[in-house]
Order: sequence, then C-alpha cells, then structure tokens
Amino acid sequence: MDLIKASGEDNNAKLIADYFQRIGLKASYVNPQDAGLLVSDEPGNAQVLPETFEHLAKLRETNEIIVFPGFFGYSKEGTLVTFPRGGSDITGSIVAAGTKADLYENFTDVDSVFAANPNVVDNPVKIKKMTYREMRELSYAGFSVFHDEALIPAFRNRIPVCVKNTNNPASSGTMIIAEREYFLSPVIGIAADEGFATIYVRKYLMNREVGFGRKLLQILEDEGLSYEHIPSGIDDTSVVLRQHQLTDEIERRIIERIQRELYVDDVNIERNFSMVMIVGEGMHNTVGVAARATAALARANVNIEMINQGSSEVSLVLGIHSKDTDRAVRELYQEFLVEQIAQLNRRL
Repeated sequence: MDLIKASGEDNNAKLIADYFQRIGLKASYVNPQDAGLLVSDEPGNAQVLPETFEHLAKLRETNEIIVFPGFFGYSKEGTLVTFPRGGSDITGSIVAAGTKADLYENFTDVDSVFAANPNVVDNPVKIKKMTYREMRELSYAGFSVFHDEALIPAFRNRIPVCVKNTNNPASSGTMIIAEREYFLSPVIGIAADEGFATIYVRKYLMNREVGFGRKLLQILEDEGLSYEHIPSGIDDTSVVLRQHQLTDEIERRIIERIQRELYVDDVNIERNFSMVMIVGEGMHNTVGVAARATAALARANVNIEMINQGSSEVSLVLGIHSKDTDRAVRELYQEFLVEQIAQLNRRL
C-alpha cells in the first residue's frame, strides 16, 4: 500500500527533473533511498532516523537542482515507508535540516498563514512573522496550511520556514522563525478544532491518593488511547482526547475499569467538544488575556467547559461545545485581533 501511495510523488519528481533538463537546467532526480533518508518501519507513520541528516548533508556537494520526492523514505531493510498526513512538508523539512539550508520555502495554495480560519472570519489578517511554537500550536488546533510535525527538523536546526503560494510566488508569505518581536502583537492567531471527548472522573480526596493519575492513564494506555489535556481539581479530573478513538465497546470498558479499579464516586464520558486556542508568544507578558477571553465568550453566550493554559503560556485553550465553535472564534478574533491591528496601525 505504501508503494502505491508514494508512486504519485515519486513519478512526479521524475517528470519535473526531466522537464528541467529539457529546458536546459542542470537538474537531477534523487531517490530517497540513494540519498540515505532512513525511517522507522511503520507504514503510514514513518519517523526519521537520526543518521539520515548526516547522509543528506552530501546533497550540498552538487551544483545541480535536486528534485527530491516527498512523503516517503526507506527502512534500514530497504522497504519503502510513507510518512503520516502532510508527509511532503515533513520531507522538505528533513532535507532542509540535513543540508543545513539557509531557508526552507514551502509552497501551498494560500498567500500566507491567516490569523483565523477565513471560512469562519471574514478577511482575517495575514500573519507576516510567527515563531515555531506559535505555528505548532495553531497547526494542532486546525490550521492545515503547514503540518505541525514538519516543523520539528527545521525547529531543531533553527532553519527559517517561509510558507508561500504556488500560484502567487511574488507574495511575501509567512516567515516562521525562532523568535519575533511580540510587544505590538501578543496574540497572533485564534484557532479551533472539533471532535473531542472528555472523560470526567470524580472521587472524594482524590488529591491525597498517591498514583491515582498514573492508574487512570494506564487504563487509557491499555486501550491504546492518547490524550490531549488533563485539567483537574482536588477531587476531580478530566481527560480530553480525540473522540474518533472511542468506540462504544472501548467506552464501556474504560468506564467499567475506572469504576472497578479506582473506586470513583462518578465517571462519565461526554462527546462533541471543540478546543479553541488563543495563541501568541507575547501572552506571558500581557495581563488579562484569560479575563478578556472569558468575557468575550460570555458576550457570545458561549459556555466554557474547560480552560487550560500551559506553563509556557504560548496558548490558552478553551473547551466548548462544538455547536458554539464558529461563534466563539469570531468573538475572540474581534476581541483580540481587530483592536490589536487598529492599535498597530495607529502606532505606525
């Protein structure tokens, strides 16, 4: 199956290299196996192996244009293995890191990354510069312009990434860098993603029970489930996860095991939540972000089911019912970015 999935990228790369040669350019197709792009043997979910970057460094020795197919690499046994969704972005980032590139330009179908989903917010502002962490947070929460996993090789090697439009290459695009000046724009984007479920667990004196959290997560691990957030109180905790992982049978087993093994007072699972994220490196130096966010959602008559802010304070996560998602995004955009842009324009 991976051979079939990779054939489009591979054949296209061969055609492009041949076309370049026919119009007089010095260009060559390079197969990932010949270049030494080694990955784990996980079909559809390949992970790059560390020695790959040393192998790819040799590509710097040529003066030709190299046409390198994306989306796949090879296991140490010589088997073709594909990356997960967004694998071409991942390949580009790996090659950029291996060759120690000055810049990785990633061409897509929009002029830049927008501060909110243009299908929800009318004419959202274009983001000119953002950090790796900001892009990672926004990608996680539904920004599909650039795959979040693709940032890792570029981030680790501090290679700037420029997202540009294939159909409008003259546009400056969005530059993703390690650091940016954020005093004029503490919040850079509002994003939302649907399809979450929450496991609510309540037990009196939970906070005094050593190992309770580990036991709870062990149950999820035994079912092969990954989680997204764990907001908690002294006698209750919630585990937020992607609901597509839950079948009726898995849900039944989880509830039974939590009741039987952890002796809880109450446990239930609720579905159809959205995670709305307010993202920006400058948030940790800005007073009142959470207050403004909750006030904005109150104006929009949106009830907050969960609020979570990581220790890095790059993002503020708000859990709401999915039916309120678009209304929440529009109100938060109005609260944070419309006035922010107006202030920036006045200063300029």
